[in-house]
Formats: sequence, structure tokens, C-alpha cells
Amino acid sequence: MTLFTGLLLLALGIVVWLFGNRLWLLGAGAGALLGIGLARLLGMDVTLSFITVAGLAILLGVLGFMGKAFANIIALVVGFVAGGGITIGVLDVLGVSLGFLTWILALIGGLIGAGLFARFLDWGLILFAALVGSLLIVRGAIEGLTNLNLTGALGTVLVVGLTAVGIFYHARQRAPKKSEASG
Repeated sequence: MTLFTGLLLLALGIVVWLFGNRLWLLGAGAGALLGIGLARLLGMDVTLSFITVAGLAILLGVLGFMGKAFANIIALVVGFVAGGGITIGVLDVLGVSLGFLTWILALIGGLIGAGLFARFLDWGLILFAALVGSLLIVRGAIEGLTNLNLTGALGTVLVVGLTAVGIFYHARQRAPKKSEASG
């Protein structure tokens, strides 16, 4: 991938991390994360990988935006893609390449993500916004800032830390204000 793609992933990761509890934005981030995994697994060249990442981000972002009328179905789709993308992203940050087993694990992660969204939509959005945003930030930094080595333990610690802060941030945004709670 190129510096431009890496910096776009970094920027998208920051936006998803901050505002990803909106279904359309989370869908765009999950699509980009899945696109990165596909590009790396299939060994795509720079142009095709950019088209894949951007195309999946736009497709899932539009799907999430149009999904207000079909919120439950769209949430399941976004949850499935986000769960699979997170699984691939975590394996990628850890530097683990399992070939076909990666796709089996992504399928399992997708099913868990869809189940989480079906049962706990609000908390699913919070959790996945923090996770997808964190993974995109680290992946964007890895791709865009080539002199940083964030794979392995350092990248994992960074993803976990950013995810924890992101969950706290979104949970605080979701909590009712004191004036609303008392009135």
C-alpha cells in the first residue's frame, strides 16, 4: 500500500474512533478494514488494493446510511463485516498469517459480531467503533509511516489501549447528563 492509502486509513480510523457509533460511519470503517485484509491476503497491487479498500468502505458506508428503514438487518450485516474485519485486523496487527484458517476465523468473528449487534445494538456500536477505529489507526500508521514498527506486541498494546479509551469515550457520550437524569 502507499503512503496516501496509509494516511487515509489513519484519518478514517481517527474519525471512526471518535464518531463511529453512527452505523454508516462504522460501516465505512469496517469495509475499509475488510478491504485491507482482502488486499493483503490476495496480494493485490497498490492500485487494486486502494480500489478494494475505498470501494468496500463506500459500499458499507452507503449501506449503513440507507439502512435507517432496515436498521436491524443492516446492523446484522455491518456487525458481521465488522466482526470479520476485526478478526482479520487483529491477526494482521499480531503479524499472524494463517492462510485459509484466517477466513474461517473471520467467519466466526463475523457471526459473533452479528450476534452482538442483534442483541446489544447500542453497546455493539460503542465496542465496534472503538475496535475498528483503533485497528484502522494502527494499520494506517503502519502503512503510512513506514519507519514505525507497530506490528506485534507494540501494535497490540496500542490497539488495546486505544480501544479501552474509545469505549470509555463513547460510553460517556451515551450516558445521560446530570441535568437530564435529575429532571
